[in-house]
Amino acid sequence: MLQRSSRFALVIGICVAASGFAFDLLPSARPGLNSVQLLVILTGFSIALLAFALPLLQRRKAWRSLRSTLARALIVAVLTLLALELVLVGIGYQTYFPQDVPAEFLRPAPWWTCEDPACHYVQDEMATACEIGSMSGRYCIVNAQGFHDSQDFVYRPALENQTRILALGDSFTFGEAADIGKSYVETLEAGGSRRVVWNTGIFGVGTNQALAAFEMFAPVLKPHLTIYGFYVNDFFDNLFPVDGYFLGIDENGDLVTLQKYHLDPWGNVTKLETQSLLYYRWRGVEAPANEFERLLGSTRLGSVFISAIDQLGKQLGIAQITHFGRQVDLTRGYLRALRDASAARDSELLIMLIPKRTDLREPGAEFRQAVNLFEELGISYIMPIEILDAASDYAPDWHWNNAGHQKVGVLLSDCVDRFVSRGNLNDCRHVVLP
Repeated sequence: MLQRSSRFALVIGICVAASGFAFDLLPSARPGLNSVQLLVILTGFSIALLAFALPLLQRRKAWRSLRSTLARALIVAVLTLLALELVLVGIGYQTYFPQDVPAEFLRPAPWWTCEDPACHYVQDEMATACEIGSMSGRYCIVNAQGFHDSQDFVYRPALENQTRILALGDSFTFGEAADIGKSYVETLEAGGSRRVVWNTGIFGVGTNQALAAFEMFAPVLKPHLTIYGFYVNDFFDNLFPVDGYFLGIDENGDLVTLQKYHLDPWGNVTKLETQSLLYYRWRGVEAPANEFERLLGSTRLGSVFISAIDQLGKQLGIAQITHFGRQVDLTRGYLRALRDASAARDSELLIMLIPKRTDLREPGAEFRQAVNLFEELGISYIMPIEILDAASDYAPDWHWNNAGHQKVGVLLSDCVDRFVSRGNLNDCRHVVLP
């Protein structure tokens, strides 16, 4: 009897552990193991180990006593779990996953597209949005190519005798938090009469977008100088394709921006194909990896467990460490491609390394890693840390205000003057050469 029970428990344990891996075979599953699957696998292994221990209980009396004890313990455990679930229901504890998930809850914003090699706005749709008040400010200055620039990106004979500069980057380069005409790109362009700057900066993008924008517009502009504004969150943005965000309009007419890709703790990236999956993110959680996790997160006790696992993962920081290594590898590849592409176009590449407010006091790990990459790849970069002030040059968010933008713009303008007169970046202040 004992041997049969041991073998049965061993089979059960193996099946439970295997089911943890089998969740990835479900149609809705994302690749990689998640915390719930790990729990199931560990439970299966625990049952299997217990099965090995059962034959050690040779005495019938001991086995009967243990079996009776285990049966009582199981009944008590089940009743306790049911009671706790009812208590959590009574106090209104919310489940981890929402109960009702709509098939569609946002209208796609018509003024945003990533159909071309680089993401951009749609000029006509943005003009309509500005007319009805949905968008305002510098978002209403969009050229025919869909970027925040007062001029279309079309080559004209007059450009032959001008210093041509292509600006790449994210919301800093776009000019977020600066008044119109006060961004660092606008200050750079206004600093000289015989220079033209095409600004391809746009929010929420990384080095892969910068590379795509260069490959699209450098053949047209033929820039003497390419300036890429690198902010440290570009590392994270580079984990995902250029088409990284879903812009939608909710029932109140408000703009909602959601990341379209899921990144699990093991670095697997999957696209959230439907709005039903995006809805989870809108509610502040990641979509369940499979049906088992969804069912577990639909109970109160399961929700407590998943929330605890989330907090443990954040405290340990394992996912962040794993992800950052991949971020660095991807960013290195994009930077290398941008370096080689600019060299092929005979355009001098200069990285403008944008510090976070906290980097001014002591450069953080991401900032230091960026410096290491630029030096490893032999790319010139400029660090405006010494000219910026954490209290007076940053907006309430993480962007520069007018003062910060203009300080950097003046610094770059002086650098461009020196570049034009000498044909290189050797005498530019705060520039580190390879």
